[in-house]
Amino acid sequence: MTLYNRNGMLYVRLNGKRISTNLQDTRNNRKLVMSYHRNDTFFQKFNVTKNVPTVLELCEDVLLEKETQLKNTSYRSYISMYKSRIEPFFKDKLVNEIRPITIKEFYDGFKDASSLTTCNAILKEAFQKAIVYEYIESTPFIVKRPRLKSEYKINPFNLDEINLILTHAPKILKNLLGVAFYTGMRTGELIGLKWEDINFQEYTISINRTITVGFIQTPKTKSSKRVIDMLPQAEEFLKAQRVKTGLHEFVFLNSKGKHYNTSNNLLCIWKKLLEDISLKYRNIYQTRHSFASNMLSNGEDMMWVSAMLGHKNANITLEKYTKYIKRQRERKSTFLDNECTKLAHHF
Repeated sequence: MTLYNRNGMLYVRLNGKRISTNLQDTRNNRKLVMSYHRNDTFFQKFNVTKNVPTVLELCEDVLLEKETQLKNTSYRSYISMYKSRIEPFFKDKLVNEIRPITIKEFYDGFKDASSLTTCNAILKEAFQKAIVYEYIESTPFIVKRPRLKSEYKINPFNLDEINLILTHAPKILKNLLGVAFYTGMRTGELIGLKWEDINFQEYTISINRTITVGFIQTPKTKSSKRVIDMLPQAEEFLKAQRVKTGLHEFVFLNSKGKHYNTSNNLLCIWKKLLEDISLKYRNIYQTRHSFASNMLSNGEDMMWVSAMLGHKNANITLEKYTKYIKRQRERKSTFLDNECTKLAHHF
């Protein structure tokens, strides 16, 4: 089923027929019609034979529901994957035409796990709907997902590189980078930081929001909303930034004196900075990995680092940064030592 506007009225194209709903074309009316579409009374009302829907029609139903469930940025990611991956592949295929081999062919077109996960979230719900409404009897998603590795790699800056970056950073970026390197905050959290979140008396920073592609919203996960310690190094950069921004609501401002709408606004300055000091390009998110790796490799407690990063649990931190954790290689004494001593005396 396709919905479209004609002179402000909402029309439906279904099974080759164009039908007026006699409703104005609004978001709520579109949701109403899509919901109504699932019922047999819809087909009786418009005198349309109930045919098997296409995969795309069911996916559009799923996306309508997710629009109210997801954050704006997450929903945009779902729409993007639907248009770039699902729509071209499934085109006009009916839901009962899809076989496990079709799903395998779809999987074979992916190289990164993140994109496949998003597409799967849409498609699996679509096929669940098809089962509920008795268009199909079983799901074709019995194919094992391919093991895909993310192309993104953790490549932190060492302490010498951090000092080099902060020494040569332009004024507009220096304090932001200083706070990034000494807190492990995500870039979206940094540009969403307000002065009301900074407590110089208790030496804490409250992370309550993030800014992503123009949307001010709550942090990535529940654990991401947190209160972290303000290390002396971070305090120094924050106090320097306070002098620059004065009483402005947000901590970090662009050249026009306004808060950043996206971390991409920092890209050009960041890239030029690394070029100027002859460091190989790494994205600005590596400041977060640099904090974690440097703290762990210098013996800081993993639980504290995990809390600073806003990870749900320490296992996530361990999985990401295990090679940076400092291990004390002391000679251990065991019961075997005593046995060896007895044998030595015997001989």
